[in-house]
Amino acid sequence: MTHPLQAIEATAARGADGLVGAAREELGRALYALRRDDGGFAGLDGRSDPYYTLFAWLGLRTLGASYECHSLCAYMATHRRAASAVDAQCAALLLACEGRSPHATQWSLLIPSLLRGDTHGGAYALFLRCLAMRRIPRWAARAAWWHQRRLFQADRASRLPTPQLAAGLVLAALAGAEALDLVSTLEGRHRANGGFASAPNAPADLLATAVARFALGFSADADEMSCLRTTQAQDLAFIEACWQDDGLFGASPAATHGDAEHTFYGLLALGTCATVT
Repeated sequence: MTHPLQAIEATAARGADGLVGAAREELGRALYALRRDDGGFAGLDGRSDPYYTLFAWLGLRTLGASYECHSLCAYMATHRRAASAVDAQCAALLLACEGRSPHATQWSLLIPSLLRGDTHGGAYALFLRCLAMRRIPRWAARAAWWHQRRLFQADRASRLPTPQLAAGLVLAALAGAEALDLVSTLEGRHRANGGFASAPNAPADLLATAVARFALGFSADADEMSCLRTTQAQDLAFIEACWQDDGLFGASPAATHGDAEHTFYGLLALGTCATVT
């Protein structure tokens, strides 16, 4: 099976490929304008943030835009041991992909986390650990799923946020495990006017739309692909409505500005529509 990071980047690249040249350039300029003097990229408060830096980097790579690698990696290196598990894993992922982390370090630190079912930082941090590995052996994915599977049973899954459900479904696919509860719960988050919601009674948002469509496609059999085809037109209209006047994608059509995170998720969401035939 394709490594999830490769699948994520390939799907987002298909989304970028569907844009006309001028739109790609505009998006790249808007992302690069978020760069700060320390090499990081701005978060919501305007200051460098490792989480938003990861998404700006992913977005620029997806668009084929240039970025200053040395200062970027230097900035992220200062966050390798951040108190926030998610920030630390964002730094580890970027540095691993840029060849700035020893291969042995990835295996010695990340595989034990999978085997322990280490949830420090939550399922999202665990998912980022998986992405940082060059290869995820099936046995390691099965061990991780064994530790996490009870979290995703039907009575609990309905209360989990959509990004966590999506990460669980991708992990189940890597483990070769059936996860029908996750599939049905994710499908139930779809909204009639397009997009997926992060919680049962919430309106649709771009992040939930991108990760739900990606996870359903990544683990898809004929039934899941049928669901994606059925909702494709409405979802595409929703995604396009999230593109803001500042040149970036925002959290929803009601957003007043965009950010690096949602810009990458916009490209990923567009790519999930481009791949459904």
